[in-house]
Amino acid sequence: MKATVINLDSRADRMETFKKNNFPFDVERFSGIVLPSGEDGFTKSVLIVIGSQKEYPFIIFEDDCIMLESWDVVENAISQLPDDWDALWLGATLTRKLERYSENLYKLKRAYTTHAVIYNSPEMVDFILKNHNTPPGRNLDIFYFSVVQNTFNCFITYPLCATQSEGYSDISKQNTGSWIIKSSYNKYTQ
Repeated sequence: MKATVINLDSRADRMETFKKNNFPFDVERFSGIVLPSGEDGFTKSVLIVIGSQKEYPFIIFEDDCIMLESWDVVENAISQLPDDWDALWLGATLTRKLERYSENLYKLKRAYTTHAVIYNSPEMVDFILKNHNTPPGRNLDIFYFSVVQNTFNCFITYPLCATQSEGYSDISKQNTGSWIIKSSYNKYTQ
């Protein structure tokens, strides 16, 4: 599986932390696009990375991704996906109770964060590339939350396999952390 991490040149600290994750594959670094809006720069970066992919599945990480489980747990979840799966989140900020799909998967609807997403669908990628600027706006996280996850066959791992590290986010221009991800996950998957 091809893997890419989006990392700003100015955030070598994030890249050093990300490298502590133990993956059984190489992860290529993509130099994140810098724009006045961190959200716009991140969105443009993701669109360039997904638009350049030729083989599926592939994974995109944000540089603040922290793996909570071994990759074997992810592979076990992947083995339980249906043939027509479009995307698998390794972690997300949940906003509602999810439907259990299998021992290690939930169907994903209306969740935020994109710190670790496996894409498996050229149709979904084409849809994102063509429609990301439509309402609710240009924010990719909100577009995934309100449109993509409700249109495509999206899943999230069980248990939670990835979260975000503590620290300053260049996207939201504030300190972020894993507690919201972990607490919402525990609340809506129990």
